[in-house]
Amino acid sequence: NHAKFKPSESSTFISNGRSYNISYGSGTLTVVLGYDTLRIQTITVRKQEFGLSKNEPTQPFYYADFDGILGMAYPSLAVGGTPTALQGMLQQDQLTQPIFSFYFSR
Repeated sequence: NHAKFKPSESSTFISNGRSYNISYGSGTLTVVLGYDTLRIQTITVRKQEFGLSKNEPTQPFYYADFDGILGMAYPSLAVGGTPTALQGMLQQDQLTQPIFSFYFSR
């Protein structure tokens, strides 16, 4: 019941063949790693590594109001050493300072 990323429809997606499991309180999520171009407003990060969910527990993901998760944790918390989106932005000179924020609205 969610929009899904379709790697075959992206001209810049590259699979790297690695996978791992992430454990949540409600179950385990299996992800396959790949690279693609990440765009947020005017920021573009080429070959950003990210995980695509392969199978996931029904709760809470099926009923959630979101279609994916963009990891914004500290690099030391990234599963498998995957570079965070913020690291990619900094490495590719997309930010003038190492600061990133977002706004939650109701």
